[in-house]
Amino acid sequence: MEKTPHILYIEDNEFNQRLIKKILEPAGFKLSSAFDGIQGIKQAMDLRPDLILMDLELPHIDGLGAATKIKSVPGLADIPIIALTSKTSQRDRDQALVAGCDGYIEKPINARTFSDQVHRYLDGEREKPASHNKTRILRDFNVTLVNKLQAKIEELERTNLELRQSKEELQHAYEQSQNWNLELQRLTRLKENIVGITSHELRTPLSIASGYIDVLLEGMLGELNPDADRVLQISQANLEKMSELITKITDLTRLALKKFPMKLAEIDLNEAFITVQEGMSFFMKLRRLEFSMELTETPPIIKGDRNLIDQVLSNLLKNAICFTPDQGKILVKTWIEADRVWFEIRDTGIGLKEEDLDKIFDEFYQVTNVNYHKTGQFEFMTRGIGVGLALCKGILNELGGKIEASSSGLNQGSSFTFYLPVVTQE
Repeated sequence: MEKTPHILYIEDNEFNQRLIKKILEPAGFKLSSAFDGIQGIKQAMDLRPDLILMDLELPHIDGLGAATKIKSVPGLADIPIIALTSKTSQRDRDQALVAGCDGYIEKPINARTFSDQVHRYLDGEREKPASHNKTRILRDFNVTLVNKLQAKIEELERTNLELRQSKEELQHAYEQSQNWNLELQRLTRLKENIVGITSHELRTPLSIASGYIDVLLEGMLGELNPDADRVLQISQANLEKMSELITKITDLTRLALKKFPMKLAEIDLNEAFITVQEGMSFFMKLRRLEFSMELTETPPIIKGDRNLIDQVLSNLLKNAICFTPDQGKILVKTWIEADRVWFEIRDTGIGLKEEDLDKIFDEFYQVTNVNYHKTGQFEFMTRGIGVGLALCKGILNELGGKIEASSSGLNQGSSFTFYLPVVTQE
């Protein structure tokens, strides 16, 4: 059985590749392709085709250089290389033949006669450069190769210089990032120390002030008139609020330092939330908020510290109340899915911008302008100092959970969802 001639076509133009394929394959040839000089040399070494068609204008290494290299490889010298090119000058033809090409076909090709031309080269037809021009052609070809080599060396040197500069810039950027990291660590330690010391130092005068107010309210220093009693009651309430803020800041620092002791126990999340909600139901009625719950019938049992879980639920419900205008709606849902207990609280409040969805869990981050800060308890737009959600995130992370926020935008309401591992009941 006659062997199918194997042709390697080295050409960077895909249209030309398809054209030659459509001509040669129906004529009984097997065709392989390469799209640049380097790939063509490798294909020639791997495939060892019966004939190579070579475009002279190729990326990386041109056709002349690729032909010279292929002819120098042991075992490939006898493979005919045919230049298939749009260059039509006699000088280009002679240079290609000197470089190692055995034939020269000009583009555009004649589709009717092209396969016969290929067959003739396969059968042994070869072209030779004019003998009287050979010395000059070789000299010109060598000069051309030297010029190309020099250009490549210069290009490599420029690339090498750019790489060295990039390396130096990267090294500088790395050193700068290391310095910034050290500075960030220093500032973090400083913040933790300031928070810890400040919290500790604030508790002492607060305790003294609260103690003296208790003495006055108990009448130990004499009977108080109604106005004085009312002023002291208000002062005591505000001192308690300040004490709660200090506790939150302290808890946040302890969570960050992994020094937060937890008394873990099994907790029914539904029951825990109902207890928290009952403590705030008066304020929701006062604000005429429509509150509803869709709680799972299966007890959603989690493992956690009851005081901390109450903090999480209290912070989320209080935020929903404070950022939802009067007559708005709040919905709470719980469900069990994929070995997790899920909790969601959704409101029709002021909503969140997309860029705030992750930042709101950062310490001391404020969504709205601090110039409009209110210091009430559950009034619309009342808010604290930006530690509640950060504390929620820290507690849930410590318990193996995660919390996320979502919103369609400003004035479109918000949704906060968290999960914790479910405790399977025997």
